Amino acid sequence: MLTRGNVSELQKKAKYIHKSQGNLKKIASMNFEDCLKECQQYISKVASHTYRRIDDLKKKREMTERYIIDYVESEKPEVEGFSELAALRNALIDEITQYGPITDAMEDPEIDEIRANGPQQIFVERYGRTEIWDKCFSDREHMERIIAKLIGASKVRLTPRAPMVNARTIDGCRVNATHADISPYGNPAFVIRKFKKTTLSPVQMIKEKSFSTNMYKLLSLIPRADLSWITVGPTGSGKTTLNEMLIKQIDPLCRIITIENPAEYRLLKYRNNDPHDRVINDVLQYESVAEDDDASPATMENLLINAMRQSPHWIGPGELRAPGEFATALRAAQTGHYFFTTLHAEGDKEAIYRFLTAYLIKSDEPAELALRNICAAVKFVIFQEKLADGTRKITSISEVRGSNGLIPDIQQIYKYDCLDVEEDEATGKVVRIVGKHRRVGSISEETQQKMLKSGIKRSKFEFLTLPVMPDEEEDYDIDEIQYTI
Repeated sequence: MLTRGNVSELQKKAKYIHKSQGNLKKIASMNFEDCLKECQQYISKVASHTYRRIDDLKKKREMTERYIIDYVESEKPEVEGFSELAALRNALIDEITQYGPITDAMEDPEIDEIRANGPQQIFVERYGRTEIWDKCFSDREHMERIIAKLIGASKVRLTPRAPMVNARTIDGCRVNATHADISPYGNPAFVIRKFKKTTLSPVQMIKEKSFSTNMYKLLSLIPRADLSWITVGPTGSGKTTLNEMLIKQIDPLCRIITIENPAEYRLLKYRNNDPHDRVINDVLQYESVAEDDDASPATMENLLINAMRQSPHWIGPGELRAPGEFATALRAAQTGHYFFTTLHAEGDKEAIYRFLTAYLIKSDEPAELALRNICAAVKFVIFQEKLADGTRKITSISEVRGSNGLIPDIQQIYKYDCLDVEEDEATGKVVRIVGKHRRVGSISEETQQKMLKSGIKRSKFEFLTLPVMPDEEEDYDIDEIQYTI
């Protein structure tokens, strides 16, 4: 005989039913946290490329709300505590589109990075300078809920057994979060790196004196002449932004394959500059997984090996880290491919030596032979730094001419000289670094021949062959380079 209590018990047991294969199929209601994760994964899966490129934050929020509504209406999830889908929809919209005390920072286009070292310790980076954020989380639990929301679109969880997580938000911001258990203060922490949806143009960078007009002319000739290059510098110095600008100088019909983790380059060109029209450049972009991710073969090294079989003219690993990646990149350069990449180093020679050190971990070649091969592959090293006033500047452009034994033969073409520092008299804080760019060398005959063979008129690079004048001043005249953009 069935009683009310028995019926209730049967209903609980009926939460799952057995499928013919022996698997369990979920048919009963889920809790709100599970629904939230499912909704975030739904948005991450169905979100279009156009959605990720939207600059208008209000428009992006509206599109996010539409995705949430689509999820609720199509999936009709049964969630504990929500008898009506309208109430569930509103709760999901509030939970997904709001980030507590960092909501304004997430939506502020001037803020590039958000760092939280605990509930009461939030910092943001704006125009290269760090500021204390004036809002805080109410407590540790509040902060942990926001972290769960930030990483919810990725299939990862932050737990004591997995205390470090790399993930991305629904709209593509990169997140690194750590669990409270590994903090001596018992606090969770996170860093959000926001990638600008629009790339800085050469005109803007010249106006900000990141480089001079003549430096830009040289930079634009490097990819056009099939001269492989490495962009180096500290974290946050703008290496990826600079590389993206250089890559766009490559002929649209020269096949480019990039591999990044996460994907940051925005390289697709559309007919009539319309994102809904046809793509007109031959670009293939991949996103690699971490080297220690045993669940996927799509590591940087494996994707580099695969890229060589896909007829690329250029191969662009976003950043070389592991020794195998350096070895594979060099092999690509030795088998007829041109390449560009970034790595962390403190200068041009240091970059070559770092390449050599990493390569020798994987190779039995004599060091002198390995260095000669590296210097034959890498033609230019561009060094970029973020200065104390928050500005990002190219502080060196160097041509790699070969090697002498274990010493790379490097000729610096341009450099940035710091002359003085302007301070705020009241606070003593740095207002501006005073300095200037200047040409200190000339390009080699070999590079001149390479440019000519690539169809570049001598008049476009002849200024780089002239003797250096001691008092030569670099200018930042944007009118002179308009025709090349």
